Amino acid sequence: MSRFSDYLDLISNVNDLPCDLENSQKVQWLFYCGMLFSSKDKWWGDFKFRHAFHEGIDITYYRRHPGKIHSFNDSFKVPAMEDGIILNICSDFLGQTLVVEHKNLRSSNKRVVFVYSHIILEKALRIGHGIIKKQVISRVCDTHKNPQLPPHLHFSCFEIPKKILLRHLDWSIFPSHPDINQINPVFL
Repeated sequence: MSRFSDYLDLISNVNDLPCDLENSQKVQWLFYCGMLFSSKDKWWGDFKFRHAFHEGIDITYYRRHPGKIHSFNDSFKVPAMEDGIILNICSDFLGQTLVVEHKNLRSSNKRVVFVYSHIILEKALRIGHGIIKKQVISRVCDTHKNPQLPPHLHFSCFEIPKKILLRHLDWSIFPSHPDINQINPVFL
């Protein structure tokens, strides 16, 4: 299984983000507190507070060493972190959300599910389709409807007991289901 830092490197690679070749340094990813797992802070607009704890991590800001800060635009590609099967595709308040059970993370009694949100899906992807690591699965959504919120990838990870059948999940509330454990993606 990949570490989260490996996934950030993968995002850099599929988007051809140049690095400082003289010093062999990678892209530096930047996060406000409100972008991180379990934060109640907002990192956009009025910078006040969210109505609930953040159940993932928001990815958009980066810089090259040395260099100015950049952020995603709607042309940024989103790769799959691991091989998996698409469990659900649904709308979110900015774009679409893709829910994937990754093959490499299956255990005997739990499903580990990655959620990619605020995206525009590649047209050929459907529920039940397989995806492979590094495959571009989407692009980051254009957020012009909400100009206070820059284009970004929201990435979440959940553990779901296998005793809960997928057809019984209510995708609109599944982050708050009592039997589903949220995992801090930074520690993957």
